[in-house]
Amino acid sequence: MKEKIDHYFGITKSGSTFKREFTGGLTAFFAMSYVIFVNPIILGQAGMPKDAVFMSTILSSAIAMLVMGLWAKFPLGLAPCMSMNAFFAYSVVLQMGKSWQEALASVLVASILFLMLAFSGARSKIIKAIPSNVKQAGTVGLGIFIAFVSFKNSGIIVPDDGMFITFGGFSNPNVIIAFFGIITAAFFLVRKNQYAVFLGMIGAAVCGLFIRFGASMNWFNLSADVVATLPQLPKGSPVVIPTEPMNAMMNDTFMVAVKNLDKMLSLDSIVIILTFLFLDFFGTATTLSAAATQVSDIKQESFEDNKRIYSADALGTFFGSILGTSSLSTYIESVSGIIAGARTGLMSVIVAGLFLLSAFFYPVLSLVTTAVTTPAMVVIGIFMMQNITGIDWDGGFEEVIPAFLTIVMMPLTGSIALGLVLGFLSYELCMIFAGRMKEIPTVMHFITVISVLYLFTI
Repeated sequence: MKEKIDHYFGITKSGSTFKREFTGGLTAFFAMSYVIFVNPIILGQAGMPKDAVFMSTILSSAIAMLVMGLWAKFPLGLAPCMSMNAFFAYSVVLQMGKSWQEALASVLVASILFLMLAFSGARSKIIKAIPSNVKQAGTVGLGIFIAFVSFKNSGIIVPDDGMFITFGGFSNPNVIIAFFGIITAAFFLVRKNQYAVFLGMIGAAVCGLFIRFGASMNWFNLSADVVATLPQLPKGSPVVIPTEPMNAMMNDTFMVAVKNLDKMLSLDSIVIILTFLFLDFFGTATTLSAAATQVSDIKQESFEDNKRIYSADALGTFFGSILGTSSLSTYIESVSGIIAGARTGLMSVIVAGLFLLSAFFYPVLSLVTTAVTTPAMVVIGIFMMQNITGIDWDGGFEEVIPAFLTIVMMPLTGSIALGLVLGFLSYELCMIFAGRMKEIPTVMHFITVISVLYLFTI
């Protein structure tokens, strides 16, 4: 059996060992496992049942990684993307007023389109058509947007009549919890620990438990409403058979996307679908490009030109929408498994197995609050912010203006889609103003038309 597994995955041929594959899988799991607890919190703000999202996150991630490992045979992990769940909850549902059921249907349609693109030559044409500066700026804007929302949800930022927003103050214990987690994550980031995100959340949770304990001992004078927002230990065993979240998923979110497909014909729904497609498509391309830079002995083309990797991503999103979660994407955190020595798809299979085992730790969700997730969101924002160095700030104002508008309009308007649309439109206009219209790809003209139509829906 061991020889068959070795032959199937090409473990010895790739210069790896079973031990390296397992170590890489364990490393990748701990580096990206925060999504299991963060995703239900974010989508829960869109009205989705957290228990159901918890289960759909685990199952869809496991399915996607099994496809990645057994079919694409590549050592990468997939799970619901942090930028796309933010777009799903804060832009599509909370800002645009769509129901989460309609949003899931949009994700389903986008996944089908993504799958078609993954197997066609159109994939590379579209990637090349979008200006590099706008792509990089979109990633930066998403990072700022995600951090901004997490600051707001934890109370670090609050509304202010004079300045629109202001610092929430340390009278709110959730602010203390969030900052403690951020400091913890920063400590491990600086020390180049690959589990910084995970450890930052643990630090925040421990801080929250201490404050809850202090309140129960009358050390802190906190109202019952405030105490209710703090992390708490599971009331029973932390390890249970996940019957409750499985039933919630089957009853509340399973196949909901399919049942709402008839609502996808409106113009605003089409724009939402295309935005999901754009975010997933270019998010994967960006992640694969970043992953390629981390591993010197694997050619960049092996990452970026592998149709099966893109297909695994699209299939993961397809199954995720059916089960009840937002778009999946390849996780840059999973590259830590490659750095730890993994070189084959066996690593992805191991991570999938660990994700499935994590379902039995469902009660631990009681420890995860919006304040506890803040360190994860901030670190993600930091990673995405680094793409700002990829913007050509010396390329002329026709390059700078679209990048600037894309970055600032996402967090300031609270709309990821609007930030991208304004980036596309300003690029087209500025290139025309600069007399460089012939340099604009035909595909970009089509995207511009869609962008104009989107403006009439808001």
